Amino acid sequence: MLPLILPECIQHLHLTRANSHRKLLAALFIVSAGSCIASEQDKFESQCAKGAPEACYKAGTYLEYEVGDAVSALPRYSMACDRNYARACTNLGALYGRGVGTLPDYQKAAALYRKGCDGNDMLACANLGDFLLRGIGVPVDTAAGLALYRKSCGAGDIVACRDLGIVYVMGKDVAANAALGATWLQKACDSGSAQACGDLAYLYHLGTGVRKDSATARRLYEASCRGGYKQACQMVR
Repeated sequence: MLPLILPECIQHLHLTRANSHRKLLAALFIVSAGSCIASEQDKFESQCAKGAPEACYKAGTYLEYEVGDAVSALPRYSMACDRNYARACTNLGALYGRGVGTLPDYQKAAALYRKGCDGNDMLACANLGDFLLRGIGVPVDTAAGLALYRKSCGAGDIVACRDLGIVYVMGKDVAANAALGATWLQKACDSGSAQACGDLAYLYHLGTGVRKDSATARRLYEASCRGGYKQACQMVR
């Protein structure tokens, strides 16, 4: 039976980008449970009321992720973003993009991602890249979208590296170039992305974009499995 990791990963990329922005879910700087107790939240709220953008951001992340109250998180993010705290703009964009705590507004989400990206938040750049490639809230601009993927990848966003590889392998938004896609998947795999290792294993299994090599494919499946990617584990049983 041929491994089906890569196609399923592609489906995951293209079905969930507009809905959940998994880059954001994977890479948010969230105040950890147990460390941000109620008294600390009171401190954040007090500092936020005095105009401290980082405190507003932290108050927002606590409300959204610890309390589950995105409606109350939204104005905190907004206050921080208005004061040019880039990651708050990213979080706020995700709420508008997913329609959480507010009605969906893709144009507003795109504008917030752009502001976050202009503030050098690489997560915002990657999410804006998604929107540009898919024409969500902005006109399609493939070159700009790919450039933002590369920028985010170069800054250490391994999910952006993997997604860039998948785009080229599948030829969804650009001319297919499996060899180039494999190089980006290799970079993501080397940087610790278990999914990218599984995707790359699939390419080696079939000889797509790389020389067919069953031994390398198995080694990559094993590495992916050790990294927690369950589909890869099914390939090495």
